[in-house]
Amino acid sequence: MEQEINGILKFLIDDDLISFKCFDLLKQKLKEDSSFRERIKQGIQSGAITGFPRDLFDRVCKQNIRAPFEPIQIFIDGANIGNCTGMSKMISYSLDYCNICGGTLKPLIGTKNSPDGRHTWILYDGYVIDPSLMIQIKEESINDLGYVEENRYNPNKDHIYQAAKEYANDNNINKSK
Repeated sequence: MEQEINGILKFLIDDDLISFKCFDLLKQKLKEDSSFRERIKQGIQSGAITGFPRDLFDRVCKQNIRAPFEPIQIFIDGANIGNCTGMSKMISYSLDYCNICGGTLKPLIGTKNSPDGRHTWILYDGYVIDPSLMIQIKEESINDLGYVEENRYNPNKDHIYQAAKEYANDNNINKSK
């Protein structure tokens, strides 16, 4: 089992990020839930599941945020776990024309940060980007993993969201990035 899990993680996570705590929920679920592990493995084999896009990870880490730390610290510390709504919004600032979706992710039911399985994720260009599991899933395969969408928000129509997105991506604010 451990060898199987390590193979899955090696496929989904870049070597230089493997120690980041942002992947702890994925690692936990792979270890504790054989059904989840099998569905992830099948998704990888079919091409429906990939790791969190590295180019997106790098763009998010360059964002301006209103906090006394750099965005990468969120991923290093695993602060994305249990903060799916805030992370979905933050990640969406690095994407064009995405939707933020909410509902239930069945494998999360009973977890510390989501006892009822409530979850938020991003829908972008035919993929779900999950800010807690740190994976990307083809939209047509999300039911296989237990996503149940109950609402969808198009932030592109919100002028306050647009202003926050412009701030997050303004390269003139912090020249050290």
